[in-house]
Amino acid sequence: MILTGMPEEVMMNKNIKSAKGHMVKSVQPGSPADQAGVKAGWELLRIDNQPVGDILDYRILTADERLTMLLLTDDGILRRIKLNLAGNTAPGLEFVSPAIAPLQRCSNRCLFCFVDQNPAGMRDSLYLKDDDYRLSFLYGNFITLNRLTDAEFQRIIKLQLSPLYVSVHTTNPDLRCQMFGTKKAEKGLHYLKKLTEAGIKVHAQIVLCPGYNTGSEMIRTLSDLDQLGENLLTVALVPVGLTEHREGLMPLEKFTAGEADELIRLVETMQTDYLRSKNSRFVYLADEFYGLARKPYPEEEAYEGFPQLENGVGLARIFLNELKEVSGIKPPSINHKLSVTVVTGRSAEHLLKELVKIFSEIKGLTVDLVIAENLYFGSSVTVAGLLTGSDLNSALEGNVTGDIVFISQSLLKDKSDIFLDNMSLKDLNERLNIKIVAVCGPLDLLARIDEIASNAIEAKGVTDNE
Repeated sequence: MILTGMPEEVMMNKNIKSAKGHMVKSVQPGSPADQAGVKAGWELLRIDNQPVGDILDYRILTADERLTMLLLTDDGILRRIKLNLAGNTAPGLEFVSPAIAPLQRCSNRCLFCFVDQNPAGMRDSLYLKDDDYRLSFLYGNFITLNRLTDAEFQRIIKLQLSPLYVSVHTTNPDLRCQMFGTKKAEKGLHYLKKLTEAGIKVHAQIVLCPGYNTGSEMIRTLSDLDQLGENLLTVALVPVGLTEHREGLMPLEKFTAGEADELIRLVETMQTDYLRSKNSRFVYLADEFYGLARKPYPEEEAYEGFPQLENGVGLARIFLNELKEVSGIKPPSINHKLSVTVVTGRSAEHLLKELVKIFSEIKGLTVDLVIAENLYFGSSVTVAGLLTGSDLNSALEGNVTGDIVFISQSLLKDKSDIFLDNMSLKDLNERLNIKIVAVCGPLDLLARIDEIASNAIEAKGVTDNE
């Protein structure tokens, strides 16, 4: 409900005149701000006559049901907009910077940093390295705490910004400085201890680099993290990711299948011990280790609510659970013949083969599987989520005979149709001259196939009785 959206009178005091606004990038259609007439390109100056320093201030100030925003339009007119946000409705504004204020940039020189291995030509945001505690709290971004200040630490405690997501990698101070490429890395360990002591809950990650923080070093790190107490909630073990664009960077090795198998056995033993001592498995392995070792993925209960899903811990189990559900609800047949192609990366091939097997049991449906090699980052990168539009174009060109191609939604930037290499889904459709649809998983795929088959039947005037 919009209370008013009238232009502000031309009276501006010096504080308002000199105030630095925050540029609105977009306005969610149908949102309170949209209904009030707020447009992209306007600047937010104040909320309830309070300055908005960053995204945390914005979230706090928009927590009330009724508020007043002061905005400067793109043609220089001040507007005072009153909004009613009953029912926890968000205003609907997105800003140029996700933190509203300037991002806190990463000052580390991690020897395994994936951003440093990116090829040229990707969208600008993929070269940006942040180390921002605000984005850690709001969006689950992993931070190092190496550049945290005492003032920021106090603000985290005051606002109870919990949980935070912290990249630890090792608790050996000397090794941590080496891996992060900065002497400030010891400072990060200090703040980690202080935060957990102050009641801030933390999810940690360890990017495992063979020869550096594996073996006894990994065991030491897990033991040290365990000693931080109940506020250190979980630890994810993730294999180092290496592309073929590591010019001038420290040589690193990937995990072998044998090393992955050994790690799984070790971690399973540790999980059993942690279950007894902490009533939680505490440490979790990324899906890539199980795929590399060709080991079965743990059952759902072993992930204890999937707290590290964004780290690739449990995605495969969710996929398999959905596939099992599809197996129980899929129709015996479709009334309009349909031929589809699904495409994925090398590491998910075994999962997609199971999908093809189950979907192919539907009479009238033909499903083909195409495995796309990663030519953009290099063949050593096998996860589906890092496939680009150009990779799909190379894999599918002259290799599709069906009616439609399905890809994973994870290949596209959030809320867009843009691949990592800046190619759009529309561009790819036009290049291949075939319809390509992004889906979120097996259940979504089943729904889309049912929808496409039904629409084809209606278009031809076919009914179930004919």
